[in-house]
Formats: sequence, structure tokens, C-alpha cells
Amino acid sequence: MAVVDRSIYVISDLHLGGEYSKTPVGRGFRINTHVNELTGFVEDLTRTADRRGTKLELVINGDMVDFLAEKRHDIEAREDGFDWTPFTYHQDAACAKLEAIAVRDAEFFQALGAFLDRGNRLTILTGNHDLELSLHPVRRKLREIIGVKSGQDYELISNGEAYVAGDALIEHGNRYDNWNAVEYDRLSRLSSFMSRKLLVPKESFFDPPAGSKLVAWVINPIKEEYKFIDLLKPETDVAVPLLLALEPGYRRILATIARLALMARGQGKQKAFSSHFGSDIHAGPESGFAISGSDMRAFPGENEMEIAQDDEEAALEAVLQNRLSGETQAFLNALPPAASSPGASLGGDISTAKFVDRAVGLAKLLFSEDDADVGRRLPALLKALQALQPDRNFDHDYEAAPEYSEAANQLFDGGFRFVVFGHTHLAKHIEIRPGRWYLNSGSWSDTIQLPREIITAHPAEAGMKLETFVQDMATGFLQRWILFRPTYLRLDLNAKDQVTNTELLHYEPARGFVA
Repeated sequence: MAVVDRSIYVISDLHLGGEYSKTPVGRGFRINTHVNELTGFVEDLTRTADRRGTKLELVINGDMVDFLAEKRHDIEAREDGFDWTPFTYHQDAACAKLEAIAVRDAEFFQALGAFLDRGNRLTILTGNHDLELSLHPVRRKLREIIGVKSGQDYELISNGEAYVAGDALIEHGNRYDNWNAVEYDRLSRLSSFMSRKLLVPKESFFDPPAGSKLVAWVINPIKEEYKFIDLLKPETDVAVPLLLALEPGYRRILATIARLALMARGQGKQKAFSSHFGSDIHAGPESGFAISGSDMRAFPGENEMEIAQDDEEAALEAVLQNRLSGETQAFLNALPPAASSPGASLGGDISTAKFVDRAVGLAKLLFSEDDADVGRRLPALLKALQALQPDRNFDHDYEAAPEYSEAANQLFDGGFRFVVFGHTHLAKHIEIRPGRWYLNSGSWSDTIQLPREIITAHPAEAGMKLETFVQDMATGFLQRWILFRPTYLRLDLNAKDQVTNTELLHYEPARGFVA
């Protein structure tokens, strides 16, 4: 049996953020409703280290906190009409949001402090929902909240850097997802200017990824009607057919986001954004960053839209074609006539009041007496759900999204034997090549796992199961669909800094660390 010199425990995608429900039942505005269990995990890890008399390391591999779940702070401008923003540019507002998260879930952050106090190591990587941790004042605020003391073994890794532990590479994994890939060079330059309270030039504008815009502009605004919407991961092009099936009135916004995502692949995104900001961006004496007349906006102004609306519609159809293949037109035909054409150009700001028709939303039909309209929409919803959760999506030994296994394969060429991601919320433990393993730490937030009947069954049987889901959606009775399966990875390393053992484990609060 190999001698273990040190052990690393990896968790990810905690998504702490959002208001709790004001009633005993209900989710509030949260993805993670299991902070007690999460706190228990950290406390169990601390006790395990004490019992063994060894130093353990806890790695939180991205999306520990969720700034996208926090409404705009009072000091943030609201000119675009949205309650949420894809990125919090105002440093004071970002710190205030982090502090609000920490107050709600104080016991977890106290447990992290106690873990460090016992001589253990804590490593935190940023993900795509907590990019604000790349800003210096926010990093400092996090240290203060956890209670990090001088000399303690604590490290926060941001700006897209990976973490190397022996022959294992650990990173969040969003860089391999086109919709959530982050321009870290611009984020780093933005943080650099802001830390000095200097003018932020337009060429250093940081534009958050399309996935963040999808959450802030579409997913969050419809969450009250579709309480399950942020539990169906991921927020990528896979989600676009579902969102369009539920809320066809968001077609124009979804088309814009689709275009931005395609442009993010290297087709000149900054050209479409740069001139809107110019000299309006300047340093402020208190926050280190202020905007004349408005907050920094993460969407194009009317004069900057150099790509025609037809190209936006083409981008949306390209996304649908990628996920629905030859069924794209049938999918669009199943939507209401109001959503079957692109409508007027977006331009200007894209506030929900000006550019969204909520009257065609499926939630509205569910509470009406027009069963025929609901029935016509169900085939489109079924196709969207089948694209979102392909067969074997939740299997630990299978990766349905090839971009992650392909990325792991490339990283193996750098000499790593183990590649660890998070981001997808799907735990994995897969031998990609002989002796080369791709691991995913999964998530500590709730997910919805649709039954296989919806995904793979004959259309008639799938339709019957879908009707049950739709009825539960209308009444808010979602418990039968929600899955909470907290997972973590354990990596054992020897004195030569080689990984000798890896395990994907489920945490059971009543029993502690259990495979």
C-alpha cells in the first residue's frame, strides 16, 4: 500500500449567494440550500485532520460564491432596467455583495477559519460566477470574512491560473466552455487600473462572458415563474432552446447573447463594444472606479452594433441548429407566432420592459384555461430538455460534453496524469487514456435530474412524463425532480509529490466521509 504524504480534498460549485426564502417552504433565490451540510463537511474535515495528526488541504475549485445571484447594490446604476448585472464593476458594491453572502452563511466561513486555525491549508480558485474575487478589495474582504491570520497556509488563485498539485492539475474548467470563457487578460488589466484608482482606458474594458449575461438578463428575471430554471445546468448554448421554449418573448435578447458568444470565439467582439465607453470611465476617490452618468454597461449601445440584426438571428439559429440539428425548424414552428420572427432590432439598452413580451411565456399559459396552447408548446419543450440533458449525462464514467475530455487530453500532453475540473456540476472519474484520468468534483448545489423517460423514451411516453413535470412546474412542486448529491474528490500524494490514489466520494452528513 502506497505511503500517503499528504491528502487534498477538492470541492467546487458551492454557489453561495442569493436571498433565502422568507417562508419555511420555498427555495428563495438560491441554488445552494444545503449550507448546513457544507459546513458539516468542512468541520468533519477539520476533525479528520486532528484525529490523524496530519495537515490536510481543502481546495475549493471555483464558484464558491455566486455574485450573479445577488441583486444590484444601491450604489450601482440601473439604467438598463435589469435587477442583476453580469459583472459588478463597482468595487464597493462587489464587497457589499460578498459581505451579504457571508452574513447569510456565516457558519460556513467560520468553519473555513477554524480549518485554517488547526494548521491546515485552504486553496480557493475563482470560477465564472465569482469573477469579482479577482478585484483586490474583494480578495481582501474575503480574507477578512474567513479570518485568515498572518502565516496561515491560505491561497486564492484568480485570473484564470490553474493549481498544480504534483502531477495533478486543478482548475475550474470554464475556459473550455465558449459561453463562459473569460478574457482574463482584460480582467487583470481592469483590476490593475482599479487598484491604483487610475483612469480605465477603453481598450482595457472587461466584457463578462455570454453565460453571465444569460444568467443576468434571462435566467434570473424568469426565475420567479420557473423556480427550477437555474438548477438545470449549464448556462451555455445548451440552455438556449429551453429558455426560448419557456419564454419566447426573450428571443431578441437570446439572439444578442448568441451573437456575443459566437463573437467571443475570436471574431472581433471588442470592436463592437469599445466606443461606447471612452472617456466616461474614470477613477473615483472612494471606490477607485466610477462612471460619469451611469455604471459600466456590459451590452452594446445602438451606435456600436456593427453587426446587422440578421446576423443576430443567424447566430441564434446556429445555436439551435447545433443543439437540435434537423429539428430546429419544427422547434421554432411549435412556438407562438409572436416568437417565430426576430422582431425589431435591439439597439440601445435591452431592458426587460422595452424588449420582452412576457405574455407568450409558458408560465402564463399554465395558469390559463387554454390547454390547446400548452399542448402545442410541449413538443418544443421536450426537444429542449432532451438537448439539455443527454442520455448518461449524470453517469460518473461518461462525459457527454466532449470539450472537457478533449481539454483534459491536451493537458495530459503537458505531463499531468490527473486533470480536475468543476464547472459542469456533474461529478466524473474517467480514465481517458491508460493511466490518465479526468476528474470532476461535481457540485454542492441542487440540480434537477430529469427521468430517462423524458430523455430516451418513445415520444408518447416521454410526453406523458413531461406533462407531469409541467404540472409540477406550474404548482411549484419540484421536490421529486431535485437531486442533492454532494461530491468531493480525494487525492493522495506521496513524498515524491506524485498522486498515488484518487477517489470520487459522496458526502453523507450522518456518516461523514463515505464513498
